[in-house]
Amino acid sequence: MSGSAPYLKKAKNGKIYVHWTENRVGKRISTGSSDLAEAKLFLGQWLLMEHSTVGDVRGVGLTLTDVWAVYYAKHVQPKPSGHYHAELAWKQLQPHFGPLPASGLSQVAVDSYIEKRISGKLGRKVKPQTVKKELSYLVAAVRFCADQRRNLIDPSCVRTVTLPGDGEPRDRWLRTEEIQKLLHAAARLRRGDRLTRPERFLWLALETAGRKQALLDLTWDRVDFETNVIVLGVPGLRKTKKMRATVPISKALRPILERAYAERQNNLVLDNKGAVWAPIQRVVIEAGLAGKQKKPEPGQKPKSTGISPHVLRHTAATHMARRGVPLWVIAKVLGNSTNMVEKVYAKHCPEDLREAVELISGGALEMAT
Repeated sequence: MSGSAPYLKKAKNGKIYVHWTENRVGKRISTGSSDLAEAKLFLGQWLLMEHSTVGDVRGVGLTLTDVWAVYYAKHVQPKPSGHYHAELAWKQLQPHFGPLPASGLSQVAVDSYIEKRISGKLGRKVKPQTVKKELSYLVAAVRFCADQRRNLIDPSCVRTVTLPGDGEPRDRWLRTEEIQKLLHAAARLRRGDRLTRPERFLWLALETAGRKQALLDLTWDRVDFETNVIVLGVPGLRKTKKMRATVPISKALRPILERAYAERQNNLVLDNKGAVWAPIQRVVIEAGLAGKQKKPEPGQKPKSTGISPHVLRHTAATHMARRGVPLWVIAKVLGNSTNMVEKVYAKHCPEDLREAVELISGGALEMAT
């Protein structure tokens, strides 16, 4: 049987259909939805059905776009978080890799993509570690579909490719005076007396070191004023490597949370789960922490200031380390492994090494006079 790879197309009735050909005969099946995300989910599930007759279920006629659709539907979509980064990566990957066959993830294609992304020929210029993260999603997608439990594409499609190195970790963190400027700027941007959404996010991020998605998901029933703790984990959600901790409410955060609770509009601490990146950039610019970057015009999206939700989390962890909090305790607050925390934050807390250094000479050496 010969035919083309399936693709999605919206019909005049608004519904999205899966189209493909078999022996030069065009065929289609309705996804039952007019929403592109739901249609992609349908496509992924449909491709995995054992009775699918579109080409060879081991990859003949399938493209990397089809491979991604399966991976997204079966692996990314069911997870509580991570959708945003996966979708952002595929937005960059799709023009270069999407039309290629399922076996097309070769070193030549990878090297070409790396060169185009780093030089700015494909999207804006990015660092090698960003390209590595994008490519790692596609490598994972191919391996996912070639797994013997799914058998969608032939294992030979999984090739060993060399990706860019990790590069130096980002070390931007906010000093105390910068934090104060940021919070004061957020307060100045209020249009009334109520705490703004970015203001609440900033306080939570800096005082709990919580991940962005964990804070967006936070509901008031998990803010326990009686026991003075915040449960960042969502009951019933599948556990992932990115653990969500239960953290005490700090003395600085408590009055902010009490005020926010009195002003609440629904059960979400941040009102909704919408994006917070752009509002935070505006606060950063207002605080004068964006260098020479000017305020965006009304309705215009601000450019990156270098201060993101990740920087806020990194700031909280760095301040804990600099003030002598044991690394294993920081790891519990962050929900990360102790090894990872030691790698990133050990340089900020040398006090645990001071006693060892003092014992090198045992006080036997004195300065010559």
